[in-house]
Amino acid sequence: MKRFPVFPAIMLLAALLSIQGGTAQSRLTPGEHFAPVNGITLHYYVAGRGPVCLVPSPGWGISVDYLYKSLTPLEKYFTMVFYDTRMSGKSTGPDDSTQYTSIDFMNDMESLRAYLGQQKIWLLGHSAGGIQTLFYAVNHTAQLNGIIVIDAIAGRDSFYLADHQRAIARRKGKPYYKEGYYLITHFDSILNHEDSIYYTFGQMLDSTLPFYFHDPSKIKDLPQSNSAVSDKARAYTTASHFSTEYLYPKLHGINVPALVIVGDDDFICPRASGADRIAKDIPNSTEIVIKDAGHFCWIEQPQQFFPACEKWLSKNGVKRQ
Repeated sequence: MKRFPVFPAIMLLAALLSIQGGTAQSRLTPGEHFAPVNGITLHYYVAGRGPVCLVPSPGWGISVDYLYKSLTPLEKYFTMVFYDTRMSGKSTGPDDSTQYTSIDFMNDMESLRAYLGQQKIWLLGHSAGGIQTLFYAVNHTAQLNGIIVIDAIAGRDSFYLADHQRAIARRKGKPYYKEGYYLITHFDSILNHEDSIYYTFGQMLDSTLPFYFHDPSKIKDLPQSNSAVSDKARAYTTASHFSTEYLYPKLHGINVPALVIVGDDDFICPRASGADRIAKDIPNSTEIVIKDAGHFCWIEQPQQFFPACEKWLSKNGVKRQ
């Protein structure tokens, strides 16, 4: 009987990885990549050196470009993996509105971690990306080195709604207030074509953007995306009740270092009902409040944001590369 040479397991693994899109190491080379996971394709950028840190887009239809183009100082500490969540940016997604739950987004995050060959990762999330980060951390804390959440909440309740309304009221009298207030308070009816005014989701975001800034003149510093806002992603995440979980009672189970950052004038994720509670409920957490900043606090106040981050990273053993 003819004998065939034994194919070493490591060579077989390498061959399989090559067929599926390269080795784990090559999947982390700087630049643009596409990862086949969970029956979809996630688009991601890699930049920097150091431990791997995943950074999802917020999830509801905007691409990750604004984060990829503006968080470059953190590339001195991490291999940053900025990725478009399902149906956002250049990523694909199922044509099934029931498959856009927080669990689906968490499973994509976990599959991407495995695809990149990482036993443990860091996570950084902004806004609804912060909710994704917290949701993953509650369920997969053993796979984490640490988390950073920026301008996020962990659930909507009467405290949040009242805090949100106070933040809106502080903007009364501003030149953008009248139009923006109407759009914010009629958001769903306008997008569902139940209102006399018609806006696409992208147009709604553009018209309400001044609310997200302490100083709207700094909107010009927000990087532009290479991808259009996905109305389908917004519709599907709304249908699936994405990011609507109330996580505060579960945050105590997160046992890794957590950095919680918030702009002191964030209207959509206010400090008192968001960051303050998140930091209080996670045992090993640090809260940083960025003064004179809204929802994009690192854009408005980079001279406060990045040195504070670097100080915390150094304290927690993340070295500058």
